Amino acid sequence: MGLYKRNETEGKKLSIRFNLKQQCVAERLTQIMLVTTVNSKRIRVYTKLRVEPRYWDRRNYRCIEARGMTRRGRNQLHMLNEQLECIESAICEEDQRLAERGEWMTTQIIQRVVRGCQEKKSVLGNPIACLYRLVDEYDMKVNRRGRIGIESTRCSYYMALKRLEEYNRQRSTPIVSFEDFNRNFFVEFTNYLCKCTYGRQKRHYTQNTVINTLKVVKNLLHRAYDNEMTSNDYFIKVQTTLPGNICEPVYLQETEIHQLSQVETFSKREREVRDMFVIACYTALRISDLQQLNRAVISRQAISLYQQKTKELVEIPILKEIAPLIEHYRATGFPVFGKSQANRIIKILAARCHIDDKINHREVRGGETQIVTHPKWKMISFHTARRSCVTNLYKRGYPVNYVMSLSGHRSIQAFQRYMRASTKELMNDFVYMLKKDKAI
Repeated sequence: MGLYKRNETEGKKLSIRFNLKQQCVAERLTQIMLVTTVNSKRIRVYTKLRVEPRYWDRRNYRCIEARGMTRRGRNQLHMLNEQLECIESAICEEDQRLAERGEWMTTQIIQRVVRGCQEKKSVLGNPIACLYRLVDEYDMKVNRRGRIGIESTRCSYYMALKRLEEYNRQRSTPIVSFEDFNRNFFVEFTNYLCKCTYGRQKRHYTQNTVINTLKVVKNLLHRAYDNEMTSNDYFIKVQTTLPGNICEPVYLQETEIHQLSQVETFSKREREVRDMFVIACYTALRISDLQQLNRAVISRQAISLYQQKTKELVEIPILKEIAPLIEHYRATGFPVFGKSQANRIIKILAARCHIDDKINHREVRGGETQIVTHPKWKMISFHTARRSCVTNLYKRGYPVNYVMSLSGHRSIQAFQRYMRASTKELMNDFVYMLKKDKAI
């Protein structure tokens, strides 16, 4: 069809309506057609949108909500109406642009506009794009537990989604629907995470990283389910529990903590990182909680604050080893710094004071288990301080429930994972006690 020149007798407003391909079977999905008339010639274009005729309003050319519908069903009809509005609006805008040049719409132009709306809809309806939108809104909404999200968790979500995108690019059949998150997806995605490599050295992900990525994807799918984006709940069946004996992280003995507290520093930032690490070694505070100390309630004997991760209130006694540091920073203000910078500096300080015992530990990469050896300073991070506090207080003989109330652990299983690092040393202490009592 060629271009039609407008004249003054022609109407200025384009007539647009939507009809169904069939209306005989009320419960069978049928495609919605766009129908318009240009210069007395009718043009029909399929929109690729489908609806059951029983939910269609013939007068208003829109979907209608019926009694007894689920919330998910109402949302789907609402989204269909939004897409129809988008198509109608886009065609009217194109018609207005053509009118300024004295031209009419053509079949090809209408098809192109509808195709553009379909492509836009496919982007908005892409499940991975939907998950990105949920992450973008993460810290602006209250979750199903009544809590507002925190920035560190959102960063974990973004990292997991990037891995999901990389996996989707190499799939022979890309993910186009939430229904694709089925058993085959989780099997194939797990295999991909185990086999893929990253960085210049082309290293495989550890088993911890694989499990945590799956756990984050499950969490995001749960959020999509809660937001009525999908009815697929297969993710509930996926097991993402990390074996308790797979991780053997290090901790610092009290002599090593004292050694680190006396290490020479060459800048104000190094001194602040060192001091805050030592404080963490005697309070079990995460780095996210250390950054909130300026807003905590601090008395002469205890620190009272809400943990950023769990939102639980903890009362932490101020031990004599850190009392001078707490008093100093109460007067000057507790320093705030980034996690990656702090972890890099604390490794430098640990190497400087020769915390360099050779540590053999088990790593699972690419599905294979291997024993690797590193100097101890290389394995230290700010989370080591939390583990060191829990382990050292337990070794002092304080009851487990007392230590758990300080660290904020809510289950004995989570607490015991912090104790695995000292299993060998505890056995040595046990043997010493047995020999002292002449039991062996």
